[in-house]
Amino acid sequence: MPSEPKRKLAAIMFTDMVGYTSLMQKDEGKARKLIERHRDLMKPHVDKHGGEIIQYVGDGTFCRFDSAIEAVNAALEIQHVLLLEDDMSLRIGIHVGDVVIKGDEVYGDGVNVASRIEPLAKPGGICLSGEVYTQIKNHPDIDLVAGGSKELKNVKDPIDIYFVGVSTVEKRSVSEETQKSDLSIPRKYIYSGAAVIAILLIVLWNLPFFSSGGRVLEASGEIRSIAVLPLENLSGDPDKDYFSDGMTEALIADIAKIRALRVISRTSIMRYKGTDKSLPEIAKELNVDAILEGSVLLIGDEVRITAQLIRAATDEHLWAESYIGNIENVLSLQAKIAKAIANEIKITLTPEEKNRLESVRKINPEALEAYLKGKFFWNKRTADDISKALEFYKQAIGKDPTYALAFVGMAESYNLLHEYAGIPSSETYPKAVAAANEALKLDPKFGEAHISLAYAYHEHYWDWEKAEAEFLKGLELNPNYATGRQWYAEFLARQGRFEEALVQVRKSRELDPLAMVIHANEGFIEYLSGNRDKGLKLLKSVSQLYPNSYIPNWLLSLIYRGEGNEKEAYKYTMKYIRFGGFPTEFIESVEEGFRDSGLVGMNRAFLESLISLDDPEPSLMSQSYGFLGEYEKAIDWLEESYDQKDVSMTGILIEPPYTDPVYRSNPRFQVLLKKMNFPDM
Repeated sequence: MPSEPKRKLAAIMFTDMVGYTSLMQKDEGKARKLIERHRDLMKPHVDKHGGEIIQYVGDGTFCRFDSAIEAVNAALEIQHVLLLEDDMSLRIGIHVGDVVIKGDEVYGDGVNVASRIEPLAKPGGICLSGEVYTQIKNHPDIDLVAGGSKELKNVKDPIDIYFVGVSTVEKRSVSEETQKSDLSIPRKYIYSGAAVIAILLIVLWNLPFFSSGGRVLEASGEIRSIAVLPLENLSGDPDKDYFSDGMTEALIADIAKIRALRVISRTSIMRYKGTDKSLPEIAKELNVDAILEGSVLLIGDEVRITAQLIRAATDEHLWAESYIGNIENVLSLQAKIAKAIANEIKITLTPEEKNRLESVRKINPEALEAYLKGKFFWNKRTADDISKALEFYKQAIGKDPTYALAFVGMAESYNLLHEYAGIPSSETYPKAVAAANEALKLDPKFGEAHISLAYAYHEHYWDWEKAEAEFLKGLELNPNYATGRQWYAEFLARQGRFEEALVQVRKSRELDPLAMVIHANEGFIEYLSGNRDKGLKLLKSVSQLYPNSYIPNWLLSLIYRGEGNEKEAYKYTMKYIRFGGFPTEFIESVEEGFRDSGLVGMNRAFLESLISLDDPEPSLMSQSYGFLGEYEKAIDWLEESYDQKDVSMTGILIEPPYTDPVYRSNPRFQVLLKKMNFPDM
């Protein structure tokens, strides 16, 4: 018997591609490919939130969800993944209402309303009915803009509508004329949907727009990129996670020695620890051809590593093996896995690569344990954890003075202690250089050691020539070192070499597609290079996806304060100081300053609040005076930054407010530029 119609309350979502009809007339083949790409990008997010695609209607999609918030979350994710799809933009409309479900058919007033409000959304935006608003209004991190009441065709009563947007969408009432003008705005000026804290972790795991192009490998194709998933800790003891995480990172490092492979970095990989996602899903999100997964078990002095290689496109198991040995031979076990992978995917190792993978030695088990604990804490990136890491690295060297990796760990820790712990740079960077040089004495082929030297020469010694030489050596030895490429991109950008910097930061992003700081740097470099809209779009996406991070908000604050954009400067300055660890009184003072006197009042309150702090940072004092136009005082504090060898000095050639022509023409500022040894100055 045919199923009886059922009535139920459902959230209905309609999507529509902007400009599809005209594209179809110009280039039918391209239009059809765009439709397929749109559907491929959209479906995983609908599925993830318990939705169902009822029907594809031309260039549009009709979906049903059981709850309003799931529909909105799916819509937000969809708009985010389309941010960098230059030829593709969607309008999305969502309504909650009574629908009739009969077999595969869904119809009723709820469907009609959703289809009518979808055209009201801006390109890249989301339009909601009042019913949806009622159900999600208590989610404070969803930006909702009232659009007033709207009469819709074939709908009896006017419908209240709301827009989900970011700060570029001004709050306004929507009239017929406004809607018509909105639809004509070029896509590059539109910033789509705002991210919400409730979907943060999900969105972090679903960022194909941050990938290198979404290439899908055919079943018979070659494998040239790989992700090593976190090895499962089979001990059953969470306190042993440092060991399984360390083994994962070491395995990544060994496989990364194979130049013909693109190997995803640890930062992105660890997002998948404990995930129940399928391997093809993960591979698609990270844009890799293959996945390596496995487990590690440490019992006494015996370690067992099990690994299997899976082709991404087909979920086909290509190879599996278990390796058992004494812990002092663990480096040999990891090298064997790397060589087995190269053999399986038919990559011919160069003589140098073979030598690197075969030149392994026994290791003191206590030194290894201390090193792995150091790496575990270093990856947490807080002042206390980096200090703990440093102590563990010292313990490792105490057990084995020839342990080059532990010296690299020391160098990396000293390099970050100035920034994270506020320790004077004169106490940290020279020690970083000494540790890196010790590592290179033990093993001249350690790319990470060269990168540590480059970082110190750049950030502290301002020796641009030496820094670049070490960056190039390090990346030649380890082209898969994402952090090294990120730091090299910063180095290039600070000299105004933006096109070269973009090449490096994009490569870094391909290697570490979920790293917040890399995306923030890419957005800032895009902005500085003249790609203002693209840069701001990326930075705002990072701000939304990582709402508790001060870095993207700090960069956006600098940009908008430099541009004099009152509303945006206030929004991102407040986010920056809230998440940057500033005292409550500081935050309240800046809020009051803005209420009283706008941007000038905010900048004045920011400065006065800094002055009230014990030992304020000279760089922040200089910036604050600069944004107020008090250039001589700004340069006074900039000279203080110079005397303290503050790392912020490396940015004065390119960062607001130092790009102000009045600043640049000041003779004292010109002297500082020369003292900074910038090339060609």
